[in-house]
Amino acid sequence: MPTVSVNLPEKMKEKLSELTAEGLYQNESEYIRSALREKIKNETGLTPAEEKELLKRIEQVEKGEADLVSLEEV
Repeated sequence: MPTVSVNLPEKMKEKLSELTAEGLYQNESEYIRSALREKIKNETGLTPAEEKELLKRIEQVEKGEADLVSLEEV
């Protein structure tokens, strides 16, 4: 899995450590991944699996390998 470094304000880092220590998340990376998944879902309205499937279908249509379908069909 690729790695990304992020600089955080001290208070944000402290809160992240608190949430992890409380056992709400296994580790700080898991919390950040969860937050990013939620942010992406909120901005796109799609889950990661739905977004992946949509991109796959778009590619198939562009290559002429599939016909256009509604989002409900995807």
